[in-house]
Order: sequence, then structure tokens, then C-alpha cells
Amino acid sequence: MKLRMYVFAALVLLATTGLSQKQQEKPKIHSDFSFGTYPISRDAETLLANEKVRLLLVGFHNKWDIEKIAKETKQSDIDLDRLFADLQENRLADELDQFSFRPMLPVIRDKDLKKIEKNWQTHTADYARFFRANWPEIETAAASLTGAKDVPKAQLLYQIVVGGILFGGMHDVFFEDQTIMVSPPRRLVQRYYAWMVEGDPRLAGVLKREQWESDGYTMVSIGRGLLKSKTSLSSLRSEKGMVLEEAEARKYRTFITIFGKDKVLPWFKKNRESIRTTIAQVDAGEYTRLTDVFPWYYDQMAHGVVTELLAAGLIEAPREHYTFAVKASGR
Repeated sequence: MKLRMYVFAALVLLATTGLSQKQQEKPKIHSDFSFGTYPISRDAETLLANEKVRLLLVGFHNKWDIEKIAKETKQSDIDLDRLFADLQENRLADELDQFSFRPMLPVIRDKDLKKIEKNWQTHTADYARFFRANWPEIETAAASLTGAKDVPKAQLLYQIVVGGILFGGMHDVFFEDQTIMVSPPRRLVQRYYAWMVEGDPRLAGVLKREQWESDGYTMVSIGRGLLKSKTSLSSLRSEKGMVLEEAEARKYRTFITIFGKDKVLPWFKKNRESIRTTIAQVDAGEYTRLTDVFPWYYDQMAHGVVTELLAAGLIEAPREHYTFAVKASGR
């Protein structure tokens, strides 16, 4: 089944990257890790892009102290101490005592991926089937939005399903329910979940969703990586993108919320114990909560749904990003 070249997901990755095959063991500490956050934190993205920061976090994951990390990686312990201070200030790492440190985000290694591979495939495939089964209801809701009448159907469905439900509305539903995913931990300037994954960058997530306010509208962007510059409301109107005014904005938000609460959340609750048992196998559970690992696991499941829907021709991915606007509530 031919997939769009730039959208990747757990279901396909596990079949194509050879995680189930015997691989040469990687060093105990190295910087070949990619990272993701939800909601998007540009500050965290900048900090975690530093190779030495990733070395520190992997070392802490291994239960090493800064002195040992410096020795094993031939880095300056003074530099590493300074970077640890940055991590600590951003609440991405902490010192338990003089010789004990821990990451405050899950670090997922190859051996973790191998342990959870089978269940991961099953959960992703089942989640994709769930969306396929409910597709007529989603299409009906999309067709009623006259504020998106100029947007081609497959592109509109991508924006609603990927930007509205999978990477947006479901997190709000999870946060409100508090049984599967609690509110993100407070960092330095915002609340967000973060994770680091060994090897293939796709395993940390390709699609990024950003949201901001502009002229009384909530602007949403969904696509590969981070936006280089934010789309303005005026340019979105001129390009005939999706702009939902007050009545349709309420209809859109109501659909996303009801679909998430009444359809998707029960599916997750039915599968909650299986998911919890799966993510409990990763070593990061020794220093983080299961609710800190689940956002990464869900991110990969959501990518799997996107891949399946693209392969079925039900949605059309952007070249880079789609942006749409929804009139903010009470404005």
C-alpha cells in the first residue's frame, strides 16, 4: 500500500524499520535521539536540539551522574553542569541527591520499542479501524461547514480529523476526563508533555499542531514540523481557506467535543488496561508516570491513523501545513 512520502506512523514504522529484527546494539549513551512535545513548546524544541542536552538526559535515564556522563562522552563537566541547570529550570530533569539525577520526560530506547511492538501495532490498527467505521458521521459534519465550501473535500477532512480531532480535540477530552491522560506538567513558562526516542526521528512524531489567537479567532496549523511563520487571518481569507464564523465555530467545536467524548473516549477506556500494560513495559516507567509516557504512545497511534486514512484516499496531506481559523468562543 503506497503511502504519502512525508507522513509516517507507528504501524508502518514497526513494519519497515526492522525493529523486530536483531539489530546491532547501540552504545549505552549517544545523542541519536529525536524529541517531541505536546502542546508544542518552541523553547523545549530549542533546548532539546542541543546534542549535549540529549546526552545528559540519556545518561540520567541510565542512572549515571554528571561526572560519569562527562567521562564517558569526553565532555566538560562544567559545560554539562551548566546545561543541567537549564534542564532543571525548565523542569525537564531534576537532582534527587548529589549523585542521583532523573529525566522529567520519558526516554524511549530501541529495546523498549521491541518490547511493545506487537501491542503497539494492534492498538494502532484498531484505532484506525475505529475512524474508518465512523467516517460517514465525520463526512456529514464536514459537509455542513459552509465556511469551508472552497476547500477540497479531502483537504477539509484532513484539517478536521488530523488538526481538529486527532492532534487537538482528543487531548482536551483526555485532560478533562483525567483517567487516561492528566493535564501536562508545568514547566518554566507553559505546561506540556515531552519525550525523546532513540533512532528514527519519525518515532518521535512528524506532524506538529500549533494554535494561536488572532483578531478574535483561534488559528490552527497542522503539518510537518514547526511553522516558519504564522499565517495571518487576512491571507487565509484571500486564499479561501477554512474560516468558521461564530455559528459554525460553535457547531465545529460541539462536533469535535461530542465525537471525542461519546465515541473516541469510550474506545480508549475499553482498551485502557491493555494500553497501560503495554506502556508500563518501557524503562522510563522507573522515573516517570504512565501518564507521562501515554502522550508519546498516543502521538504514534494518531500518526498511524493518519497514514491509514491517507492510504485509503480519504484525506489529502498538505505540502507542508494547513492553517484554518475558528471564531473564538465568546468573542
